[in-house]
Amino acid sequence: MSQGEATRQLIKIVGYYVDASLIERVVANLRKLLIDIDWIYGRRINEEGLYEIYLMVRKNPNLYAAVLNLSKTVGIEKVVVFDGEYDERKLEENNKTFIVYVPKSGKVKEYSWGVVNG
Repeated sequence: MSQGEATRQLIKIVGYYVDASLIERVVANLRKLLIDIDWIYGRRINEEGLYEIYLMVRKNPNLYAAVLNLSKTVGIEKVVVFDGEYDERKLEENNKTFIVYVPKSGKVKEYSWGVVNG
């Protein structure tokens, strides 16, 4: 793990995308606690509007409080915090290159309505 990875945290948020406010609520929740976001991307999981949003955030003493707040937010099913190393993979699709971060085996904590699972 490089020095840059040691100061960053990979987070996955699973929630229902009813309107653009889902992304706004996630970003606002992190920014109000002064947590910097390096990148964000997401994808639809099913036809009912369930989405995964992945974020790479800078580690911060307020991160735990932000994760708990997010897990209690209406429309968000769970927040998963990957604690460990991750691989960077490049995917080619329609002449575009996407970089995907895949967590390696390590500790994973899942939060749902303020309750920790895992």
